[in-house]
Amino acid sequence: MNKFKWEIKGNGNINLVILNGWGFNSEIWFFIIKKLCPYFKLHLIDLPGIGRNKKLIPTNIQQIIEVLNFCMPNNSIYLGWSLGGLIATNFALLYPNKILGLINVASSPCFIKKKNWPGIEKKKLYCFYRDLVQKNHDTINNFLFSQIFQEKKHLKDLNVLTNKLFQSHEKPNQHAIKKGLEMLLKVDLRSQLPMIRIPFLRIYGSLDTLVPKKISNLTNVISNNSSSVIINQAGHIPFISHKEEFCSILLEFFRKI
Repeated sequence: MNKFKWEIKGNGNINLVILNGWGFNSEIWFFIIKKLCPYFKLHLIDLPGIGRNKKLIPTNIQQIIEVLNFCMPNNSIYLGWSLGGLIATNFALLYPNKILGLINVASSPCFIKKKNWPGIEKKKLYCFYRDLVQKNHDTINNFLFSQIFQEKKHLKDLNVLTNKLFQSHEKPNQHAIKKGLEMLLKVDLRSQLPMIRIPFLRIYGSLDTLVPKKISNLTNVISNNSSSVIINQAGHIPFISHKEEFCSILLEFFRKI
């Protein structure tokens, strides 16, 4: 992974490592990057097989964490959306002395629906995987529009964003999409959450069907060192649909660290 690439933006003194969700490149953060640049030095990560790292061979979650450990500065805050939150959480468990804080956005320690645990049904996940492989751009477009509930005030932003997502980088390779699927299916960190002692914030959308808000209370019980915020009327991408509120929540958390 000596050819691993990432983008650095911002003028702040605090390093903020930002990890994307399944099948997305770092342009997904386009709108909040502009708001956070004055406060932080942002390290925008494209996972192996995606975006600027499309030519790299996708790997498992342990190898990705080792790449981050080698490339990213110590004493960083890690912010992960969806699958990126799972990776960031695993990093915090393995390298607690190298991370100042952890933020999960629309993420879960276990994404798959299980007994007494809400989540995604495996059948639904496999269907989304098939669509990502066969109709990548259409699937991404439909997903983004469904998550902001087609409110007119967001449509202009989404058009700008999809242009950025598709023009900046080619679609992910199939191996990257498959590796993401495997992580979502197999990784379950619920039993390890009590080991996290650093400041830990979890942000949810009240209308998110992929990571239901019920997970907030269940995770509060498991991880009593963490805190959670539920953004009203938000879906799986609150940093697009509710970007002002989202950034305010982040900055308030950073002030407490």
